Amino acid sequence: MEVLRKAQIHKADKAVIFGHDPTTNQSSELNDEMLDAQTIFIYKAIKKCKPNLQVLTELGFSSNIDFLQKNRNNTTEEFQHSSLFAAGEVYISSIIDTLTA
Repeated sequence: MEVLRKAQIHKADKAVIFGHDPTTNQSSELNDEMLDAQTIFIYKAIKKCKPNLQVLTELGFSSNIDFLQKNRNNTTEEFQHSSLFAAGEVYISSIIDTLTA
């Protein structure tokens, strides 16, 4: 929270959070879906500081979109039906692979 305050997040109009960089070496003990954990944490911290800020977030795994939503329910819906994806606030990098294949 202190880093966000120093970055003057309260003055921001929009924010962009880039996902995990695949060129960096991460411990192989981590579950692949855990690679989005830092992105999710940053998203939650920004929303706590400024709830109405529009945040574009890049996720590596579509299943992690549930962690970004305020009212998480136990029903599993496809990410395309989530309000965050529909509003353009979530970018899922694997979609590009699907479109170009």
